[in-house]
Amino acid sequence: MKFRRLFAFLMGIVVIVLAVFAARSIMRPEKFKTVYQLRKEANVQNLLAIRSAQAVYKNVNKTFASDIDDLVDFVKNGTVQIEKNVGNFPDTMSEVEAFKLGLIRKEVVNVPAIEKILDIDHNLTADNFKNFQYVPFSNKENKYSIQVDSLSSKTYTIPVYKIEVGLDEMLVNMEKSITPDNAGFFTKFWNGIFYSDLAEEDQYRSQYEGLTMGSLTEASTAGSWE
Repeated sequence: MKFRRLFAFLMGIVVIVLAVFAARSIMRPEKFKTVYQLRKEANVQNLLAIRSAQAVYKNVNKTFASDIDDLVDFVKNGTVQIEKNVGNFPDTMSEVEAFKLGLIRKEVVNVPAIEKILDIDHNLTADNFKNFQYVPFSNKENKYSIQVDSLSSKTYTIPVYKIEVGLDEMLVNMEKSITPDNAGFFTKFWNGIFYSDLAEEDQYRSQYEGLTMGSLTEASTAGSWE
């Protein structure tokens, strides 16, 4: 009788262990995918903000920013000259007629760079530029690196830039984002069983890749996600 109970107890443990391993094999790749997609989306939003800022920066400076801090300073403190109509005219009159009569005139004014940047992409807001220089989830320790160059021919020179975000950068602090330091004991225990060292799993990492935006070999600012 004791042997049967011991055998049943051991079999129960084996079943639990096998169930845990089966669950791990299902849950780990799904968790990796979920975290990757979240990180990808967050990085794409920052890269889109950088692209819009670079477009306005280039219009003002005739080249792209080569340092992310210079771009941040431009967004926060830079100005852009724009032409605007000054004056008033009745709704019954066309703009052309108003110009001829001198009711309105063109005037060059300085506006904050961020105002012009937001005009380029209406999907972006000022919030997108609060910390756009930092790789998401890096605790403001990793900044984007900008490579710049130019493409030349006999008749033109075109500035180009490229930003690469490696997979390691995208998955930085993955363990802590899954299990924060202030997580409860049960959460830490559960995640320790199912998700420990998840960021190092080569079988999952091989299915995903980092992000790039722009090119040093062609005049393109497209992103690899597009």
